[in-house]
Amino acid sequence: MGSAAMQFASVAVCSVQEEAAMDKQSMWFGSVGLVGALLVALIVFSLTGPSAKAQEPGGMELQNQSQSIKLAQTYYYPYYPQVRRKRKPRRRRVVKKCSAPWIYSRGLRRCICVKEGYTVSGGRCVKVAEVCPKNARWSDDAQKCQCEDGFVKNGDQCFDPNADVVTYDPSGESQCLWPRVKSEDGSSCGCAAGYREDAGRCVLGGAPEAAERPRARADETLTSDVSLLQQCLKEAGYLRAPVRDRMGKKAWTAFWFFKQDYSVGRTPKGVHDARAQHKLFTLCPKVSGQLAARPAMSGPPVQAAQPGVSARQAASLAEPQRSLASRTARTEIKPAPEVKAPVKRVYARPEAGCLPSDLYSLIVGTYGGRPNLKKCTQTCIAMPAGITKKEIEEYESKRGIRWCRNCIELSTQLPLEEILLLERGANVQVCTRPPSRLPKWSGLAASSRRAYTKIRALYTPFPPGAGHGNDIAVVIGNSTYQNGLPVNASASANAGAVYATLTEHLRYRQENIIDLRDASLKQLRKVFGSKEDYKGDLWRRVQGQPGARVLIYYAGHAGTRSDQSDSYLLPVDAVKYREERGSYAMSLLYANLEKLGAKSVLLLLEAGFGRDLSDFVFPPNLPEIQVSALPAKPSPGLTVLLAADRDQKTLDDPKYGIGLFTRYLIEGLAGRADLEPIGNRDRVIDVVELFAYTSHMVRLAARKSFGLLQKPTISRQGNLRVTRVQAQSQ
Repeated sequence: MGSAAMQFASVAVCSVQEEAAMDKQSMWFGSVGLVGALLVALIVFSLTGPSAKAQEPGGMELQNQSQSIKLAQTYYYPYYPQVRRKRKPRRRRVVKKCSAPWIYSRGLRRCICVKEGYTVSGGRCVKVAEVCPKNARWSDDAQKCQCEDGFVKNGDQCFDPNADVVTYDPSGESQCLWPRVKSEDGSSCGCAAGYREDAGRCVLGGAPEAAERPRARADETLTSDVSLLQQCLKEAGYLRAPVRDRMGKKAWTAFWFFKQDYSVGRTPKGVHDARAQHKLFTLCPKVSGQLAARPAMSGPPVQAAQPGVSARQAASLAEPQRSLASRTARTEIKPAPEVKAPVKRVYARPEAGCLPSDLYSLIVGTYGGRPNLKKCTQTCIAMPAGITKKEIEEYESKRGIRWCRNCIELSTQLPLEEILLLERGANVQVCTRPPSRLPKWSGLAASSRRAYTKIRALYTPFPPGAGHGNDIAVVIGNSTYQNGLPVNASASANAGAVYATLTEHLRYRQENIIDLRDASLKQLRKVFGSKEDYKGDLWRRVQGQPGARVLIYYAGHAGTRSDQSDSYLLPVDAVKYREERGSYAMSLLYANLEKLGAKSVLLLLEAGFGRDLSDFVFPPNLPEIQVSALPAKPSPGLTVLLAADRDQKTLDDPKYGIGLFTRYLIEGLAGRADLEPIGNRDRVIDVVELFAYTSHMVRLAARKSFGLLQKPTISRQGNLRVTRVQAQSQ
């Protein structure tokens, strides 16, 4: 029994072990089958699901297949090394350090001046307190610019009340600033009647016996005779119509131009306004001498109101007396006998007898030796204020600047004629000492530019030109810039002066002149053509008049690209910090002008091609860039005259309020460039004569009046004729 039981037990244990082994094997096969079924389902789903949709048109089949393969690899081979793309390290943007108060702009990638209380002036970021007009200083208490002692504020400028009116001098040799008038012999200037000398100024309160006649106060009118006022307007050059007993349309127009020139402003009483009359009669010494020694009038006489008399009746009673007084005043005034000036020959300016070496070589090489023409040996400029000894030596050794060390220094900008008169009269050398930062438009504000009627004095001494009946001209003046760019205060006056010279003196037809003010980029492309189509309005006009000469004048902002690859003209719709994109390239302009087919093209540019568009000039105004805006190679028939050398700032004439280049360009075109010793009096002004005269006078005026440098440049091939001058009447 025992053995049988043990046998049975062993058999039972074996059967249990076999069953357990079979259960384990079945469980293993079951788990393997389950995993295989899951893998098969996953593969089928990956092939029939997203990949099937990816095979449709527009899907991304390759990308989905690669994703499914990566997913299958993850399940089949969990330890299979995956190939991953290396990530590039993130580049850190380099932030440029800017010296205070400049701030770096990541969007523009350069330093900008946006700090509160600061502004850009002359390429520098300075405090607003330091940007004050001439003769003004910053007041910390008032937090604004205030005029210095002895100066009066007019708009944004400070001026001397004793030097705002200039007397009219028919001889054209000298001028005296009111209240100083010329002496009897004409050799000096003295205080007018009713004024006395006090610390170098003429102040009211002179001795009564020194006055020739009682002078009216500033609030009293001088006369009620409109014919006398018209005579004064005619003597001053404003009125060309005959004098009448009443103010006609032309007389009112002349009176309006007079008010604009001298900033008289509103005159509610018209020509009977006291301030306007006091200003007007300083311009006509001949007519003002006819004023009778009678009590001054405060306006048209009006009787006092009487009891029982209405205002209308009082006015009707006063009207006959007013007319009687007017007739009585006319009978007392006798016109002075007209004295004809002795006939004298007009020469070029005396200072034109000495030319710089480059201009002297140009004249001699073109025409040969000229009598009374010599080469200048010494030219110097005054040292600017605040310059150090090291800077003085560097300018002399490296830049070739010659400083004036033995001269009488002036601190104000006077016209060239007055400085030369002082030098000839006192036999001394006068030089103007410029400040460390000179405002370009320091004489007048942009809103009070002088009218172009004063420019007539530049060409009226010469007979009108001839030979321009079929010639074509383009005059552009860009003054009011938009989109953050500064205003060019003298561009409109420059263009107006050139337009008046062309139409009134050179006899250009108005229908042959394209006159643009504040031209946009679209207008420039319309006139000169674009890169795709060079046939603009100017090309069509030249085709309509074969053999015509073309004169182009531009006044406004210009610049040079940052890489100095090209220069450009700036339209008024250019955007600040994006000037290069919205500009008109000079290379495109030269290329389109060559395709005009004109007989000759004269391009005159009153602009500086620098990167700085501020209204400040830093002495001595040397060019800093190497590239020039002139054509790389002279083109036949194309002559280009630039007002300054490369990025030099252009200067304005303190007398006329226009550019120095434009002022002497008008004089040369009027006929002065043909006079001796530069010209040969052949009554034909060519390019060499015009450039030699204009360049020399601009250099001389910039050096004498401002203590700065400005050197006009030229590009030409041949010596083309510019205009023809009629026979001189004097």
